[in-house]
Amino acid sequence: MSEPTLNDIQGNVPEPLLPVEKKLIGISLGTGIVLLVILAIVSRYLPATF
Repeated sequence: MSEPTLNDIQGNVPEPLLPVEKKLIGISLGTGIVLLVILAIVSRYLPATF
């Protein structure tokens, strides 16, 4: 049998995310993906020359 984790010992259970937290996570991921695509496009058509 596995040993109990710290959460088991303290009796903590993870709480579900609030709707606003889910929205912030989605916005952050969406912004990151959009900026990554923009960076890829810019670096494709304007390569660094030095």
